[in-house]
Amino acid sequence: MSEGREFSRREFLELAGAVAGGAAAAVLLPGCAPQPTATPVVEGLVAGFVDTSAFKKEPPWTVARAGSGDVNAWMVLFSHTFEYGVQEKYKDLFKDYYVTGAAFDASKQINDVEDLLTKEIDLLFVDPISAAVLVAPIEKAMDMGIPVILASTRVYTDKYVSWVTTDNVDMYFKFGDWVGQQLNGEGNVLIMLGAPGSTYAAENLAGWHEAQVKWPGLNEIGVAYAWWSATEAKKQAEAYIASVPQIDAVISGGLMGLGVVDAFLDAGKPIPLICADDWNGWLRRAKELDIKFFGLSGGCEMSIAAVDLAVKALKGEPVPKRVVWPLKAFTEADLDRLYRPDLSDDFWAAGADVLPEDWIERLYKKT
Repeated sequence: MSEGREFSRREFLELAGAVAGGAAAAVLLPGCAPQPTATPVVEGLVAGFVDTSAFKKEPPWTVARAGSGDVNAWMVLFSHTFEYGVQEKYKDLFKDYYVTGAAFDASKQINDVEDLLTKEIDLLFVDPISAAVLVAPIEKAMDMGIPVILASTRVYTDKYVSWVTTDNVDMYFKFGDWVGQQLNGEGNVLIMLGAPGSTYAAENLAGWHEAQVKWPGLNEIGVAYAWWSATEAKKQAEAYIASVPQIDAVISGGLMGLGVVDAFLDAGKPIPLICADDWNGWLRRAKELDIKFFGLSGGCEMSIAAVDLAVKALKGEPVPKRVVWPLKAFTEADLDRLYRPDLSDDFWAAGADVLPEDWIERLYKKT
């Protein structure tokens, strides 16, 4: 299979199963940091590794990151994990680390990449806001001989070195599938997404539509874009509560789920089935109210894999074209294991898979 070809979700799931079944999947890189409890699926084990010998340089290296922007707690932990990788896990290998944040404005991110390319950098990390509009600047970096590591979402080009991601389509497929099972295939479902126009949101929506194919009796009453904000999600949910007599389930994330719950409580209506994640604020609220929900944990800590890949690439070692970071399913039955009452709402449980406890306490300990 050629290095540049991307898998469909179905093809990838079949491939992942074959890799896992043959015990071929492996933890990416050795290191002193705690390893995640679930093993990333390394697509390159089947598809072939990328030759990075042209990028080999002697450390210490200068790297840069054109970030999407720390617009919510997920992105903040995502950034902290990058910092941990560069500043502590591999601190002897890096000299300078330049970071920009685009506040989820794709045009600003293009300008950020252009600015970073004027610096003497050895590698560029990008967490793309848009798969389409970031193509030109990423290809420019590669043409300049600067290797690019993508984290989270993709770009519509094969001109990058490696890409670490979660299966964002499968995420909302799993959410929709759980809702279908819980409702016996019949019910009204509200879909909450993050930023309109983002590749991440488009992939989530595609996953939900796949679930609808499996459960055609699930009625989509609307798609609301709430920018991963509890406040915006509450406003959006209030509008649907006022116009739709029966809402049986809401598919969202933990930040948005908090606003959804408050909207239903304020309206004096029972809380519907909720799909959420491992945000500590959501875990707290779900425990307080004994909410029935289905969650997927993981993703914001995957940036450590991007740093691992960068180290290998700058050493001239082969790297996989794509690494799929695992998401772990959990429900309200797992709250005692995941919820950290000693930490602020802004922590994400999956962060404990990668960040050392001293980092977690320094960044998230309640004061």
